[in-house]
Amino acid sequence: MKKKHILTLLIGIAVIFLAAAPANAAVQEIVYRGNLVSMNQSAGTMTINAGYTYGCTFANGTSTCGWDPSKPVNLTGNVPDPSVFTVLKTGDPVVATSMGGPGGTWIGVAKVFPTPGIENWLATDIIGDPGSLPVNLAADYYFTYTTTPECGNCTGAVCNALSAAVTLNSTDRTVLEKTMTAGEKVIYNGRNDNSSVIITFVQGQGLAEKCPGKAGIVGMQPVSIFIIHVNQGLTGPSPVFTPLDTAPVTTLVTTTMTAPKTPVPATSAPTTKAAGSVLLPCCAIGILGLFIVARKL
Repeated sequence: MKKKHILTLLIGIAVIFLAAAPANAAVQEIVYRGNLVSMNQSAGTMTINAGYTYGCTFANGTSTCGWDPSKPVNLTGNVPDPSVFTVLKTGDPVVATSMGGPGGTWIGVAKVFPTPGIENWLATDIIGDPGSLPVNLAADYYFTYTTTPECGNCTGAVCNALSAAVTLNSTDRTVLEKTMTAGEKVIYNGRNDNSSVIITFVQGQGLAEKCPGKAGIVGMQPVSIFIIHVNQGLTGPSPVFTPLDTAPVTTLVTTTMTAPKTPVPATSAPTTKAAGSVLLPCCAIGILGLFIVARKL
C-alpha cells in the first residue's frame, strides 16, 4: 500500500514537471558582438572574435537587456547566406547570432558601427534572420516581418514559408508594407535625405502550429533569411516623407539567387527561447528518475 501511495505522488510530481514546460520548445540562440576575423568562402564559414554576449534579466515582471563583456574568443560557424562574402570584410564590427551553441551555424549577422549614446549599435547591413538580432537599422529605419507557412511542406514544427509580410518604419511612421515571395527584392527611397533601404527576401520558414490540425506542435523555431542594406544618405534636417500610397518604391523579382550553402536549421528572442530548450530535457530526465525510484520502492 505504501508503495502505491508513493508511486501516485511521484506521478503527480511528473505532471507538474510537464505543466511547467513551455508550450513551444526551441533550440538555443546566443548573440555575440565582436569583429570579423576571417572568412572561408569555399567552406562557407566566417570567424568572429566575440567579446560581448547579449542577455536579459527579469525582475518584477519587466526585463532588462544589454551587452555583457566576456573573455574574447574566436568562434567559427556556417554563414547564413553567401552574400556575407561580398557585403562584409575582415575587421568589420558585427553582431552575430549562433543557433545550437557557440559558433556552429550563424543564423544572422549584422554589420554595425559604434553609435554614440546607445549601447545597441546600429546596422547598415543585415544578412540572415533579422528577428534573431537585437539591433536596429541605421538612419532611423526599423524592420519587422512575419511569415505565412506552406502547410503542405512542413517538417516537424516548421514549414517552408509561402511568403513574408514585411514592414519598414522610419521613426514612428510606416513607410513600406509588402508581402514578398522568395527571391524578391524591394527598394524604398521615399525620404528627402537621399537615404534608401534595399530588402531582399531569400527564403523563409513559418510555424507549423499555424496550420490546420497542427496546433500546439513543438520543436525548432523557424528561421528566415533576408539581405538588408541601408544607405544612410545625407545628414541634416528631419526627413520629409512621401505618402505611402505614392512612395517611389521599386520592386524587382530575381530568379538566380543562390540558396545558403548549408541549410539553416529551423528567431527570435534569443534569451527566452534558450530557456525552453533546457527545461524540456530537464523535465524528461527528472520524470525518468522519478519512475526509476518508484520501481525500486
